Amino acid sequence: MDDVKKKTILVVDDEPDIQLFLKTVLEDAGFNVMAANNGKHALERIKECKPDLISLDLVMPKMGGVKLLSYLQKNPEWSKIPFIVVTAHAHDELGREDFMKLKAEKVLLSPHSYIEKPIMPSEYIEKVREALGLEAVGNSGTEDLKTRVRDKLKIATKDKLQEALKVLGE
Repeated sequence: MDDVKKKTILVVDDEPDIQLFLKTVLEDAGFNVMAANNGKHALERIKECKPDLISLDLVMPKMGGVKLLSYLQKNPEWSKIPFIVVTAHAHDELGREDFMKLKAEKVLLSPHSYIEKPIMPSEYIEKVREALGLEAVGNSGTEDLKTRVRDKLKIATKDKLQEALKVLGE
């Protein structure tokens, strides 16, 4: 087993339900979790205990995700903390500008650096593990794939389900 229990994740989200959901998913996977409800609160938490990874919402009151990332990048000790942007606003009026700014400034370089809401727990944990350089859960990855398929099936439309059945040969 890897050293998941030694890894601390800071979840930064202003929506209490989302914050609790992400915190629970991470704790169930064995991670230590801290939480903050905006960028200012996140800076306080980072000063208390530097996390191994930050799960970051973009659109928040007081200090949003882009501004927090800007602060982190100016600090040599904090600039190396990996992060995952978790947002429902990558393509709408609230967050599109911030999201495009991150992409233009090449802040979002790796495939694990952002995930869109609604979040599937298995996909979220997979991205967290990738960002931390941890091996995928399971021997061959088959169980993880099955879980991801189950998660996708839960939200699939009738047309998508029929399409999937065709691909599977039914």
